[in-house]
Amino acid sequence: MSSTGRNIGMKSMRLGKRTIKVILLCLTVLMALLLLASACGGYVNPNSYSFFSFLTLGLPVILTINFVIMLAWLVALRWRYALISFAAIVLSWGSVRMVFPLNVFSSSVKATPENSLRVLTFNVMNFGPYDPSNHTPSASMLYILDQDADVVLLQEGSQERNYMKLSNVEMMAGELEEKYPYHSDGRHDLVILSKFPYTVINDSTLMNSPGSIKSHDPEYRYYARGYDLLLPNGRQLRLINLHLHSMGLNDSDRELYMNITQNNIDSEKEFRKIKSSLYNKLAATFKFHAHEAQMVRKFLDKSPQNVVLCGDFNDTPASYSYRTVRGDDMSDAFVDCGFGFKHTFHDKRMYFKIDHIMYRGDLEAVEWRRDKAGDSDHYPQVATFVWK
Repeated sequence: MSSTGRNIGMKSMRLGKRTIKVILLCLTVLMALLLLASACGGYVNPNSYSFFSFLTLGLPVILTINFVIMLAWLVALRWRYALISFAAIVLSWGSVRMVFPLNVFSSSVKATPENSLRVLTFNVMNFGPYDPSNHTPSASMLYILDQDADVVLLQEGSQERNYMKLSNVEMMAGELEEKYPYHSDGRHDLVILSKFPYTVINDSTLMNSPGSIKSHDPEYRYYARGYDLLLPNGRQLRLINLHLHSMGLNDSDRELYMNITQNNIDSEKEFRKIKSSLYNKLAATFKFHAHEAQMVRKFLDKSPQNVVLCGDFNDTPASYSYRTVRGDDMSDAFVDCGFGFKHTFHDKRMYFKIDHIMYRGDLEAVEWRRDKAGDSDHYPQVATFVWK
């Protein structure tokens, strides 16, 4: 090969490397900007721009991609480019910590029966499909009784029938009554099981109906209920059990989501149609959540100092509804005690942390855990608090 041919070949190689480098650098900048946007997306009301609410859903994935890109640049000894991803992670740390806390050491405060309170929250999905012939004990109720928490706050306890009369729960009614003498009865989405007496709070901002929201969705669900708990040490604690509007995806929508994630879509036109349908449903849900969260926030603003709030938000950390409810005065037990990403919802490739435990007042969370237990599409959470 002549020297001219070699020079042309070398120039082409250098040009190709330079082009790849530019593409990778543009990808690095783009992902860094997406991370910043998803971290700040919860500050934007979805009634104004719902797009940012979708970005908050993807925060864990976008964070992971940025971390991988940063490592790749470090391995390639391109420190300056690695700094782009690193700077985005640092600037987003307030939100990143909500989905990926790094609590390596456990609390030095020791919990005792006298100074602590254990709270369990769990969306039990109606204790499984209703079948009067099913006499197998509910795995979710078995787990709840085995944990022996001081207070249990359940969502989707039983919307259509008395949960205490379900065939797979009724066989444990005696143990339940003995362990939790104070509990709600009958047909409820929200259920409380308590070792201590409580009073139910009737307040217009905590409602079992859409209220001022004009919903045309027959499956509309928004429930919130408050309880004032009287503890043996004379302290009072306000509990709030919460279930925000469902994401609105039916079985057909979830199958479509599965097809998208598995790349089983036949045509681009079909993909756009499916994407539009899912986008519109989720965008409407984010708007419902915004209103509901504002209602709960109003109730929190006029509540006593000591509060524990649990529930199924159907929304992720850093979302608008999460930030609205949490405000500046509530802490998150997972953020204070957890380590790494932990999803609480698991169904058809959907892995999100949409169940939360918040608190404020003379309380400190010293332990949080998520257990892979029960027979629901949600996982239960248990938090231990001590009185300061």
